[in-house]
Amino acid sequence: MHFPFPADKIINRLKETLQDSQDMSDYIDYLLNKPGKMLRSRLVHLSANLYPSQESLVIDVAVAIELIHLASLVHDDIIDNSNLRRGQESINSKWNNKVAVLLGDYLFAAAFNIINRQGLPAVMETVTETIKIMCIGEIQQLYLTNRLDITRTAYLEKIYRKTACLFASSCQVGGLISSMPQRQIGIIQNYGLHLGNAYQIIDDVLDFVSHPGLLGKPAGNDLLEGNINLPVIIALEDPIYGPELKPLLQDQITISMNLKKIIRILTESYALDMAIGEARKYLNQARQMLQQLPSGEARDDLFTLSDYLLNNYLQAGISSDYQKNIPESKVWM
Repeated sequence: MHFPFPADKIINRLKETLQDSQDMSDYIDYLLNKPGKMLRSRLVHLSANLYPSQESLVIDVAVAIELIHLASLVHDDIIDNSNLRRGQESINSKWNNKVAVLLGDYLFAAAFNIINRQGLPAVMETVTETIKIMCIGEIQQLYLTNRLDITRTAYLEKIYRKTACLFASSCQVGGLISSMPQRQIGIIQNYGLHLGNAYQIIDDVLDFVSHPGLLGKPAGNDLLEGNINLPVIIALEDPIYGPELKPLLQDQITISMNLKKIIRILTESYALDMAIGEARKYLNQARQMLQQLPSGEARDDLFTLSDYLLNNYLQAGISSDYQKNIPESKVWM
């Protein structure tokens, strides 16, 4: 990265924003103990800095987006009954669902408060619409739980609402708080959309091939929660491997007992390989969007961010045990 990302400033601003209640301090300290990759706040920062912008305003909006993301994670863990988040106990597991619901609500309120204090109606409209989309996505995901007949179209709609819409919104609000021309805000928004799609597909692949300590959750966790993702959809479509895979996905007990066999089928059928190919397509589309934006260090880092997903996030996440079993013909390595 060439353009400095003020991670410390954003984390300090996060803490400053949230530490207005002693009653919440234990939960907030625990939540911020592992801040994650901060991809969405990075997107705000880089998008805003494609054109002249005010640093303090950019940091505040980046913090608001990070708060919205954190709130969605806390609520997601309740819905999914997840016990782990970023390698440590989830809020609902360490305390309880009531605490998690209220903490998530508190984070949303803190984000809205920041945006409102800055007097940014366009940003407020963007993020509230995005949250609506994310909520619809959670409802859709509940409907699609354990649905082996899920289509690729339905899957793409799901990951747009689950992940890509917030990536797109992060880029959009970055443009809105800078001097970016209106005609280019849609371009940077589409960059975020394609990047978000690629990120979620890569995350779906890592769910099967990553070491639990690296991903922060057990291997196959999404599948055990009933989330049928792209590698599984691709394998189910295969005329040879699909009939072998389908009986292994009938319920959570069957999946848990046959997880190694499921991962073998996803490997041998090239389903993981083809899913990464789809992620590459989205990353290429994201790079094409950037070609239409002004050159400079911020744009260079947006290019680098797309490379990071494949060359760092994916590669670093693949467990050594899985790498030993990858056929030499695998092209995505």
